[in-house]
Amino acid sequence: MSKILVLQSDFGIVDGAVSAMIGVSLSVDPDIRVYDLSHSITPYQIQEASFRLFQSIQYWPVGTVFVSVVDPGVGSNRTSVVVLTDSGHYIVTPNNGSLTHVKQFMGIKKTVVIDVAAHRHTENDQNYTFDGRDLFARLGAKLSSGQLSIEECGKEVSVDEVVELQLPPSIRTDHSVTGGIEIFDERFGSAWSSINASDFMSLHPDFNERFKVRIFHKKVCVFEHEVKYGRAFNDVPVGSLVLYINSINRLSLAINQGNLASTYALGTGLDWVIEVSTSD
Repeated sequence: MSKILVLQSDFGIVDGAVSAMIGVSLSVDPDIRVYDLSHSITPYQIQEASFRLFQSIQYWPVGTVFVSVVDPGVGSNRTSVVVLTDSGHYIVTPNNGSLTHVKQFMGIKKTVVIDVAAHRHTENDQNYTFDGRDLFARLGAKLSSGQLSIEECGKEVSVDEVVELQLPPSIRTDHSVTGGIEIFDERFGSAWSSINASDFMSLHPDFNERFKVRIFHKKVCVFEHEVKYGRAFNDVPVGSLVLYINSINRLSLAINQGNLASTYALGTGLDWVIEVSTSD
């Protein structure tokens, strides 16, 4: 193991929840290194948690353990899992769809359903609302430190048991590509689509070429503009729209030094469809 533990949650940092998870982890082994992926996941948004894991995991050393806690079903009979990815990383998380992107785009080699009775710790048997501290962080730290193997976490099951959310597709024709708005670049409001760079490249785009971009919400067109394709934001004037390939090779739409999401009141999810087509 790498002795690296990376935490993600929707807890925010305004109270002691994240600090408690870090403290529990270091109490298991003070020599592990604990880092934060994000604690600003929108509350209850499992799809967002799934995306952020996929966005980040590949850049961490092999053997890194990730704990992701976006868990609207905490206290219910939902299962929790530890998985080993094809890339050699470990993830400890509720089995609620948080592994969707990792499963579909990275691959999962092994899946173990956590034996909660054996591994959940609490000083108060009546507390069922903080598995991030009492189960996930503690178990992740034991994995990271080498005190436990993945096999000792519970019962191995088929990778098919990993719950998946429905994701927007990436569809191409001779003259257009269509997908969904999966997520926003939170600080800047850029719309990251599900359209793969390879699908967009099938249109043989040239930098500075203009494309017709339409965005639909529940099948109603709410955005229609001619947009220039650029390498980066500064290929267009400040305040102008630009199409570009983002850092995970998806087609994205932004306003140079502006906030696309708030300017046009856009959203994410399966109800939001983006279509990019050649102008002629």
